[in-house]
Formats: sequence, structure tokens, C-alpha cells
Amino acid sequence: MLVVASDIHLSDETVGAVVSDKTFALFASRLRELAYQASWRAGGRYDPVREVDIILLGDILDPLQSTLWFEKKPGQEGYVRPWHDPQSELFVRKVAEITRAILQKNRAAVDVLKKLSRDGEGIRLPPADRRGKPALYTRERVTPRVRIYYMVGNHDWYYHLPGKAYDAIRAEIIEAMGLDNLPGPFPHGPEDAGALGETFERYRLVARHGDRYDPMSYNPRAGRDSATLADVYTLEVLYRFPHEVNLQLGDELPPMLLQGIQRMINVRPLLATPLWLFDQVRRHGASKAHYGQVKTMWDTVCEDFLSLEPLRDSQFAAPVSRNVLRLIFSLSKRAPFSTVATVSNLLRRYIPQEHISIARFAYQESAIRAGRADFVTYGHTHSHEVVSLEQRVQDVQQSGQVYINTGAWATFYDYYHRPAAAGEQKTRPMHLLTCVALYQEGERQGRRYENWWANFA
Repeated sequence: MLVVASDIHLSDETVGAVVSDKTFALFASRLRELAYQASWRAGGRYDPVREVDIILLGDILDPLQSTLWFEKKPGQEGYVRPWHDPQSELFVRKVAEITRAILQKNRAAVDVLKKLSRDGEGIRLPPADRRGKPALYTRERVTPRVRIYYMVGNHDWYYHLPGKAYDAIRAEIIEAMGLDNLPGPFPHGPEDAGALGETFERYRLVARHGDRYDPMSYNPRAGRDSATLADVYTLEVLYRFPHEVNLQLGDELPPMLLQGIQRMINVRPLLATPLWLFDQVRRHGASKAHYGQVKTMWDTVCEDFLSLEPLRDSQFAAPVSRNVLRLIFSLSKRAPFSTVATVSNLLRRYIPQEHISIARFAYQESAIRAGRADFVTYGHTHSHEVVSLEQRVQDVQQSGQVYINTGAWATFYDYYHRPAAAGEQKTRPMHLLTCVALYQEGERQGRRYENWWANFA
């Protein structure tokens, strides 16, 4: 049995909401149930699985999501950002510092994974009796070998960087999470999967994070050992704005307004972020002065973002992407929040589905074209999806080759618009956990795969 999950985004908890430890406990519980069900073979015979593989498909730890990047300002000694030289001593020290903070803050969560990979502590299954049924009333238990592998995405690409300094960082991650990776660069795709490639072959699987199909998050010319325009935007706008508001206005703003601004990075869809900000100020601001203070801070962040060198450097994105960002933030800086919010709402009405599927790229995988693989799994989009690659009109369960997006483990504030008579906007937190399980050798009574999606409070 092979289980794939992605986009967990464990952070040092200095930015936004983080995944609850209970999510990991729920995953461990579900994994044990999946292993038991996988032990029922085609024909109805029970035979405990001996091996369980887990692939963490990128954006697991999230060093980008940290205010530690803001400790030094431009021009100060020690100033470093994700788009600087990744082999500089300053850069390596910052990645190591943030990684240790992430592992420390999420010790209970990563301990769940580590215990799963330890013989006798993770999954314990009843043995089979002579009739091919589970021997439920014996104290004996079968403990499958659990292997956990880490692949990188666009938020944890630092762990793909070569060098002894990064090997030391990876060794800490391997020890903390109980991984089966070697200390060398964690793989980004099947092309550099190493020993993990044998697992792909056994399950007839192509697995990669999927960021390479997002021009904002991956630059083919620079490869995965480089920052992108998405890193610049995410850090310098989405993360910096709440940080600066807290630093400069934290003692002046009402607590509910401050809390609402801190949660902006967890708002979905992303097009609703300006609408969210306007709504938070309107609902929780105690005076017009608060509106002016927040808008001034937003304008400052936008102006600083537009002046950054990466927005003039073709390394980070195509000119079209950079020009679009310049246009959006130039308008945002000049217009009042109410106008920006109106435009945001109009965009959401005319573009109801913000999510853009990357399923079409699965057809380009050489193993799919050659018939060597039956499954393609990507992450990155945070949107769980299953698409038949043979005939889209047929039922997915009966198709030969299948694309599956693993979704995300995350807390989102799902933002939706009520009719005018209902009054103000509403939000509701969604705690998501998604994963996919692949089976072989008649496991799970002959099923080929299974998806699990949960939204829990």
C-alpha cells in the first residue's frame, strides 16, 4: 500500500493559521484503517500487508512562511531573502534557523509521523488465521514496515539544494520525521527520485509536486534550486503586510481587526483577499482613522514590493507575469479599499472557479504516454481532483490511467457572498485533510486506488 499526501505547510507559527496536531492524529488513525482494509485481498482472503509506503509530495515544511525573514531590512547587515544566493553562509543559516523553529513548533505533529515509521509503534495488524480471516482475539500483532519519503515543492525547494550544509539540515528533518530519505537533495520529481523510483515502478506511478507547471512558481531556465516570483509576492505582500500591521499598529487597532488581518493568508479564494481586508476594517474598525492607518500600511507594502529588484529580473518570471503584478498593485495602491473590494468581488462573479486544473499536464508524462504508468499524482493547487486520462466521459473507477491531485492539509477561511438582504459577509473555517492510497497485488480486495477527503472542525 502506498499513501500520498502533500501541501501540509508546517510553519514556525509566526504567519497565519497552522495545521492542527489533531490533523496528524486523524491521518495516523486513517492510515491504520487503510492498512487493515488493504489486508483484505481479492477473493475475500485476509493477509496482513507487510509494507506501507508514504510519500510526502512537497510543501510539507514551509520555510517561506516565517517572519524570521524580516529580521533585517534592506541595507542592514545580515539582510537576506529567499531570492538571494542560496549557497551563501547567510542564506544557509537562515534556512537552518527557520527549519529548526518549524520542527520545534510542530514537534507533536512530526512525532506522529516518526512513530508511524518505527516498527511496533506505528501500524499493528491482527495476524491471519488458518481460514484466511483476521485473528482478532490473539495478542499477537503484525507490524508492517512503514517507509516515509519526502519530495519537495515550491515552498520547501531549499531542501533540494546540494551541499554539505544542506545535508546537515536534511539530516535533522530525517531524524525528526522518521524519513527514509538519504541526507542528499530531496527529490523534486521522478527524474531525480533515486531509490524512490523503484516504488514508482511497483505502483505504476508518476508523482511530482506540480509546481513546474505554474510559471509563477517555477522557472524552467533556473530549475528547482532557485526562488521564483511567487516567493517574492508571497513573502513581501501576503506575509509582510500582516507582520507590519502587527508591529506598527498592533497596540492601536481593535483585537478583532488585528486578528482578521493576520488571517488574510488563509483566505480562499485568493481573489477574495482585498474583499476580506475591506470587510475586516468595515466590521471591526472602531474609527475612520483605523481605515486610514491600514490603507496607508497597505500602500507602503505595495510600493516596496513594486520597487524590488526581482520584478525587473527575467529570472523570476516572464514579462507578462511581472507586468500583470505591477498593474494590479499600482491600481491597488492608488484606489481606496472599497474600490479594490468591488473589483475583487466582480472578478469572483465573472471567474467563479479560481482553481485552474493542472490535470492536462499528466498527458505529457513519458511514463503515461509509453503505458508504463497508470497513475499521475500532483499537489500544489490545494484542490483535490480525480480525472480519467483515457476517456474523460467514462466513470473514473473504470478508466485505465488516472490523474489525482492530492489536495492539501490546511485551515482555510472559505469566503462567500450572501444576498444583500442578509447583510455582511460571512466566513467559515475549513480544516482539510486529503490523501490518496494506491494498492497492488490484490490489496483492498483488488481495488487500484482510493481517495480520502475530510473537512472537520
